[in-house]
Amino acid sequence: MKSTVKSKGAVSRICKTAAYAMPLVAAALPAYAAGTPTAWVSTETKAFLSPSQMRTFSAAPEAQVAPGQTAHVVVSLRVRNMKALEALGRAVNEHGNAQYGRFLTPEAFLARFAPTEEQVRQVVAHLRRSGFINIRVSKNRLLVSADGTAGTVKTAFNTPLVHFRKGDRTVFANSAPAEVPEALGGTVLSVLGLQNVTRAHTMAIKGPRSPAKPHATGTETGHYPLEFGSIYGASSLPAASATTVGVITIGGASQATQDLNQFTDANGLGRVTVAAVPTGDPNGDYGDDQEGQGEWDLDSQSIVGAAGGAVRQLIFYEADLAASGNTGLTQAFNQAVSDNTAKVVNVSLGWCETDAQADGTVAAEDQIFAAAVAQGQTFSVSSGDEGVYECNYRGYPDGRTYSLSWPASSPNVIAVGGTTLLTSGGKWANETVWNEGLDGNGKLWASTGGISAVEDRPSWQNTLSVSPKPTGRAVPDISFDAAQGSGALVYNYGEIQQIGGTSLSSPIFAGLWARLQTAHANSLGFPASSLYSAVKSTPSLVHDVTSGNNGYGSYGYKAAKGWDYPTGWGSFIMSNLASYLNRHPFGR
Repeated sequence: MKSTVKSKGAVSRICKTAAYAMPLVAAALPAYAAGTPTAWVSTETKAFLSPSQMRTFSAAPEAQVAPGQTAHVVVSLRVRNMKALEALGRAVNEHGNAQYGRFLTPEAFLARFAPTEEQVRQVVAHLRRSGFINIRVSKNRLLVSADGTAGTVKTAFNTPLVHFRKGDRTVFANSAPAEVPEALGGTVLSVLGLQNVTRAHTMAIKGPRSPAKPHATGTETGHYPLEFGSIYGASSLPAASATTVGVITIGGASQATQDLNQFTDANGLGRVTVAAVPTGDPNGDYGDDQEGQGEWDLDSQSIVGAAGGAVRQLIFYEADLAASGNTGLTQAFNQAVSDNTAKVVNVSLGWCETDAQADGTVAAEDQIFAAAVAQGQTFSVSSGDEGVYECNYRGYPDGRTYSLSWPASSPNVIAVGGTTLLTSGGKWANETVWNEGLDGNGKLWASTGGISAVEDRPSWQNTLSVSPKPTGRAVPDISFDAAQGSGALVYNYGEIQQIGGTSLSSPIFAGLWARLQTAHANSLGFPASSLYSAVKSTPSLVHDVTSGNNGYGSYGYKAAKGWDYPTGWGSFIMSNLASYLNRHPFGR
């Protein structure tokens, strides 16, 4: 998940040494326009900083958020029947069910599950009456975005925005839960964009090409993306030439497209058909983000390489760089699902799951991912690079206080952890848990895995034989190469860089899964439950990772036989998985 250049002393201690100043509440405004109801109901967006937190981090007060300061929100609307949507997702992916393979279409989603046009009209009217402008409704009616001010936020959602310091940044957050008038309580799920304290980050660790490092069981060395298919046993599979793959980016992908063209040209491959889709404000910032550029290069080149050198189309779903908080990513996920063009979607991004729950993102995006499952789409998500310490200090060891990354902890995605890959003669030799220990600043770099504090355990994890028994969603599901020393050799601004992290493991899986989709006419649905039952009954489908841990010192989780918290089931032997699929219909 690392977004900085691989200089292990380059990571700042901002998260660990953050100093907060006691915020001042924005100027008092009427809670609602005259003549309108004054009864308010809560949404899933909570106060991002509780009063006790603000007291704990109090210091000299700074300027209050002026009522006229600009604000951008994305309002998440409830699907009409979430339980029915989830049930449909199970049915269309369950072999033997009468609905197996009859995936939901965007048109059917609108008719059966989307908020009604009247519900949307009422929300839009409330936003406009409160003073918001530039109101836009997503085509599946799940998201409504709007521009306003701190004053209109207070009027519309009965919560002030406050300023305070976090390290060297001045940030803002809502100091009270976001509420809506009672008449909208059954429609509005959460209000996003009310904080920019915590933002999603990429999952890549990059640097110059590393020398080969011999181990007792093989060699740790960099790999060109086309090598991953043969290393993981996919040589007999067709290239993914019939399958469209999506990549979620923050900002634009023009440089990533140039670098991808250089990759295909250098390897004698046909150029990939690429589309770039801005997913938020039409007037937003979709320029290339130089800091994240290596990430999108890693994603696109590793996907195409693992996919056998071809995909039907690669779609970059571009989040607005200027979007408030993490609203740009929510809109990008929703665009990929409402388009329903990409059968596989890669996400090499994440952030603290409890923060994502507090600001309403978990509730909003779980609906989006549930729709993807019902449509037969598979989101492949990097589990994280912070070992067991995503939240408190983002990778700085914190004893037994373990935490996970979102959206990897959603039960509606495939969470992909990381290994250190060893090869011999270009073939797979061994894998251990990816764990590079602490860098020069004391931050841990390792495969993130553990037990979710915000998501329930899905039914397909009920039979896991692991200690401790997961009380919530267990992460990851599977793992592939993530160590920088055995990472991918990709073009970044025309130069070769060696990049690892779970930002590599996720696109490896995305590319390999796309090959299986092409081999089966894109009929394979969301595979989580099927993968668990298949590997449990047929352990030879995977390289079981049994050595290493994802913590520091005596903390963290250890790899073991079978499923474990650092690596899930391990990495797939694709030839064995392909044979299994030919013998066993693959559904939940």
